[in-house]
Amino acid sequence: MEEHPVIALVHSRVPDPRRPFTIVADLTALPGRGDEVAAAIASSGAIGLTRAEPGCLEYDISRDPETPDRFVAYERWRDVMALRDHLRTAHFAAVGVALGELLAGAPAVRVLTPVSPDADSSDAVASR
Repeated sequence: MEEHPVIALVHSRVPDPRRPFTIVADLTALPGRGDEVAAAIASSGAIGLTRAEPGCLEYDISRDPETPDRFVAYERWRDVMALRDHLRTAHFAAVGVALGELLAGAPAVRVLTPVSPDADSSDAVASR
């Protein structure tokens, strides 16, 4: 089975795959299709299902009120293995299919690492 391209990107940016990291993905709907994108995301249940995954520290998808065809996904993962597991879930695949014909292109993905070397998943959970 071929590795998901996001995993390759994360591996190239995250120095220690056992540590937490953040992904910010910008999604752009085809012109005028933002309402359909929002509906597809909401009806998929993917946000709640993803938040319930054991390696997910934070997960949200937001819509830009000034540019309603723009969305931003904010994701924090315990480690690369947690993201790999997420990318193999049925709900990730289903929302991907639902959005496939509604997006103007592939999401622009940024990978961020904590500034503090002490940051880990137990800190994130304890601060909630």
